[in-house]
Amino acid sequence: MTHSHRWLIALVLGLFLSSTLARAQQDKAAPDKEPTADKAEVAALREKAFKLLDSVAGQLSTLQSAENRARIGSNVVNSLWEHDEDRARSVLRLVQDDIRTELQKAERPLRERGTLDVFLRLRQDTIERIAKFDGEAAFEFLKATEPVFDGPWPEPILEQEQTLQIGLARKVAAKDPDIALKLGRRTLERGFSAELQTVLFRLTRTHELQGNALFKDIVDKLREPEVFRNWNNRYFAQMLVQSFKPPVVNESTYRDLVGLFVSEAVQIGCSNKFPDEDERANLCRWLAGSIYHAERYDSRIARLKPWVDGDYSPAISFSYQELDQLFEESAFEELVEFAEKHPEMGEIVHLRLIYQATNSGDYDRARKLIERFVTQPDRRSEMLADLEKRDSRITAATDEELAKIRAELEELPTDEGRAWFLLGKAHQFGGSDKKVAFKLLGQAAGITDTLKPAKEQMRLRIMLAMLYCFEKNDRGFAMMESIVPKLNELVEIAAKLDGYDTNYLRDGEWNMSANGSVGSLLTDLSNYAGYFAWSDFDRAVTLASQFERPEIRMMAHLKLAQSILAGPPKRGVR
Repeated sequence: MTHSHRWLIALVLGLFLSSTLARAQQDKAAPDKEPTADKAEVAALREKAFKLLDSVAGQLSTLQSAENRARIGSNVVNSLWEHDEDRARSVLRLVQDDIRTELQKAERPLRERGTLDVFLRLRQDTIERIAKFDGEAAFEFLKATEPVFDGPWPEPILEQEQTLQIGLARKVAAKDPDIALKLGRRTLERGFSAELQTVLFRLTRTHELQGNALFKDIVDKLREPEVFRNWNNRYFAQMLVQSFKPPVVNESTYRDLVGLFVSEAVQIGCSNKFPDEDERANLCRWLAGSIYHAERYDSRIARLKPWVDGDYSPAISFSYQELDQLFEESAFEELVEFAEKHPEMGEIVHLRLIYQATNSGDYDRARKLIERFVTQPDRRSEMLADLEKRDSRITAATDEELAKIRAELEELPTDEGRAWFLLGKAHQFGGSDKKVAFKLLGQAAGITDTLKPAKEQMRLRIMLAMLYCFEKNDRGFAMMESIVPKLNELVEIAAKLDGYDTNYLRDGEWNMSANGSVGSLLTDLSNYAGYFAWSDFDRAVTLASQFERPEIRMMAHLKLAQSILAGPPKRGVR
């Protein structure tokens, strides 16, 4: 693929796939102008989707590959949990057995490192999925599937484990604070992690008892000898003492924390002033500066004043993790309060809120945020004007607009680029001028047919079929009925060539890892499953049933069912 039109492919894919992200953030989004299915129809589709999921779950034991069983089973658990928790838990036990067996092998040859990475990722994905429903179940899964090594853990995997534990703690802290506390303590056993403070932040905001318990554990660990000799530990302690203060945390414990800084300073002689050439000078300056604001908690801080510059102001008055946490939770009022508390960060917070609303398609909210927070008249007018351009929908294909499209089309150097460009424009016009949209799709199809039969042509045909289905045109399924047999042929050929250019198979089955050209084509099709499912679910299921390899067929059925449960796709935000 040439560089000249890669950006066009990215643009088209962005238009299609951005709607998935938008739905996740769009609780109060602008009204959708696309026609929607009625409630009865949606309810019937959901029932069909759950039946299909149950069918997939029932076939898991027929798979030879532990990776495929775990991958498909983990997805089934995620989709079935709220509908049939007992069934989901029974599938989860099977997933746990497969992942534990692989990660706790007594011996693991070096050549199996790729398999190890795959199962570590499956473990992480499964834990994150369970955490949405049951924090304790996720914690138990984490413990049960903990990897086993013949000797010390490899450092990269140890870091991954720390990150996984912290991520889980953050997710479950609101509903399962005791589990978050346990996870925080497990992380603390292996040292100080900056991300640990994000867990502490969440717990102190919502569960005072568990938050203060973790805060005390951290302070107690900071008492260990030589802690302040390590710069990573120093930075962690500095963030802690400046970001968590009473009444957010227990005053007595906070006083102990401040005392650790002071005692360290006194021990190395910071009560006296000595030349900058002395190797202790930088440490004294750092210790004094870190707690200069906390003199009310330890009167000895007054003895450290010679080490604080006259124009000193605390370098760290908040935690960036704290800010990211608030955005992750969409805690609007707390973000506004944060911006007021930290005026130096106000503009960044406000712009990020505006961007978040704009990117999700919630233009009304973005407009209100601009009017509220952007005080400079010129800047406010510019941002509102840009928002109006984004918000405006193409209401008709004017002669001027079509002439512009023709001109831009002629400037593109390759047929592939022209086809992708036409697909993007067809998608834009589809919401208001179907006639023009279908004309552009026809042009793109004509160009695609002239291309050399290869991966790029197949990608374009899949995209064309998806767009026709999105516009409720029967040609989409007609195209797919000729594409699926071709994909079956490609899969068969790839399986025979397994190991020559890439590894398509594992344990005799397709490995679902998007390896190679054929794997990426199947992944593309998987990503677009919702467009086919919502066009005609029964027909889409029948079409997916034509995949010859059982594991690919099961994954296709899984994706169709999940697409229905996720809700109908929307036209991408421009």
